[in-house]
Amino acid sequence: MLVRAFATFAYSGHFPFAPATFATAVFLAAYWLLPGGEGLAHPLVCLVTAILSVPASTAMETIYGKDPHRVVIDEVVGIQVVLLAAAPTLAGLITAFVLFRVFDVWKPFPIDRLQALPGGWGVVADDVLAGVYTRVVLVLASFATPVLGQFLP
Repeated sequence: MLVRAFATFAYSGHFPFAPATFATAVFLAAYWLLPGGEGLAHPLVCLVTAILSVPASTAMETIYGKDPHRVVIDEVVGIQVVLLAAAPTLAGLITAFVLFRVFDVWKPFPIDRLQALPGGWGVVADDVLAGVYTRVVLVLASFATPVLGQFLP
């Protein structure tokens, strides 16, 4: 039960359509709206989430099959990577959301290859790299315009 709640990010992965997009939006809403919400992307929180997400995703795969849509903790880890040590504006958060979802769905090389890793590693690794790609774009864009906030390199 605890693994399911974690892997589905408090059951947001059970949303009837686009659960990964929904879970990412839920995470960003908590990050932006809750007092201290930026702590959700603290390096230690991200590290712990990433470490726990691999076995949780593996466990969920044994029940639901390869990379089940209801497992969305990988999206949480990916968006945490985007927001590590960042100070985004609302425009920066919206841009992060759109870019992350584009990279996660599009899966440009080598993101597409990472899904072939065994178990939870394949579930999580592609989202981590999608987060890295998003982060790189946002770092470069934030140098060009202050409207996005700061995404430190």
